[in-house]
Amino acid sequence: RAACDKLGLFLIEEAFDMWHVGKEPDDYSNYIRADWQNALSAMVLSARNSPSVILWSIGNEIPDRSTPEGLEWCWKFANEVRRLDPTRPVTAALNGLLGARVVPSAQTARAGRANKPDNASTVFLDVAGYNYKLEDIPGDHVAQPDRVIYASETFPKDMWDYRRLTDAAPYFLGEFVWTAMDYIGEAGIGATTRVKGDVPFYVASFPWVNAWCGDLDLIGQQKPQSLVRDVVWGLSPLAMLVQRPIPEGQKEFIAPWGWRDELPSWTWPDAEGRLMTVRIYTAGDRAELLLNGTSIATKTLTDADKGFAEFTVPYAPGTLEGVAWRGGETIGRQKIETIGAPARLRLTPEHPGGRKDRHALAYVGLELLDTNGRVVPEGELPIELAISGPAQLIGFGSANPLAVGSFTATAAKTFRGRALMILRSTGTPGTVRIEARSAGLTGAATTIRLK
Repeated sequence: RAACDKLGLFLIEEAFDMWHVGKEPDDYSNYIRADWQNALSAMVLSARNSPSVILWSIGNEIPDRSTPEGLEWCWKFANEVRRLDPTRPVTAALNGLLGARVVPSAQTARAGRANKPDNASTVFLDVAGYNYKLEDIPGDHVAQPDRVIYASETFPKDMWDYRRLTDAAPYFLGEFVWTAMDYIGEAGIGATTRVKGDVPFYVASFPWVNAWCGDLDLIGQQKPQSLVRDVVWGLSPLAMLVQRPIPEGQKEFIAPWGWRDELPSWTWPDAEGRLMTVRIYTAGDRAELLLNGTSIATKTLTDADKGFAEFTVPYAPGTLEGVAWRGGETIGRQKIETIGAPARLRLTPEHPGGRKDRHALAYVGLELLDTNGRVVPEGELPIELAISGPAQLIGFGSANPLAVGSFTATAAKTFRGRALMILRSTGTPGTVRIEARSAGLTGAATTIRLK
């Protein structure tokens, strides 16, 4: 919350992930009847003076929310939150059906809502959060024209549709994608895999260890869907991504929370002469692809294309360039080059210094570079660390969703040319020295001064 206040980010504070029907045997549903007022007080009283907080949420995907008992408790929770802070709206994240139509009495209704029919899931809310209900939003607005809606969880593949809806519909506030950043758990819900024949809804199994559904990976790097989202929301004029070749006889399976296996890379050593799929994402109306200065093709984009043009080009090392136009004017260019073999390592501390207290953390990025100092896009090599000085290693690893092993070991593999280490001060001032090495490469070293 303090970070949101500082950076100017809007924040929804959420109290519960379940009410009286548990999602796990030992979860909060066992205690909520006795403790709910304490929980709501802890949430609201600690945050109501924070300018970043815009909504209070009383639940996410609550199984029993539309039952008679759930309706009663929704009313209790919403009223208690409004008593603690009457200045902000109450919301909840809703999935699936919204329940039967009910008519609130004058004693139970929100202000101005007495005797007006509404769904059981939304009748006591000020703002409705929709999880994965893109197709329902326009129709629900027709049925409930005064309902204010936002998308509380969305699939990455729907980002273009949500942007259009946000621009067109005053009653719709925008989207929260699931999810901003990868996390340990729900392993592989965003998996993209190669399969033969039909596949089930969920295919990932061990050694998948993280969800792989984030716009950002586990160490904070932008994944392809994040680069595309920059285009959709006007932060970038174009993004150019290359599909990883799919073996003959196989097809790509993308989980609902996943994205195509494509990269901003033109380094494919085993693909000489092979036809490659290249996609240019842009808000422009025309896109062109060039290889080593020669135009491959130009495509006109319409609304039906949802912001991307697809090209096929035989792979040849060199420079791939994408150009985007709008109204006859160039709005952006992007080049990606063939990168050489790994040659050396680079260490980059987030800050050159830090505090000596035990709560202080230092982040140091590691990159695998070619002889020209460019990050090797598919580099996966083992790294050994040596650390001296008043700090301990509490985390070292990569964004690899299939990387098993300890995050506190001094050895790990890079993934897509990168890794990250996290250090914690031992509580005394001094200089921390970090060295990284990998067989056959020029190593790297850096220091952090704690004071």
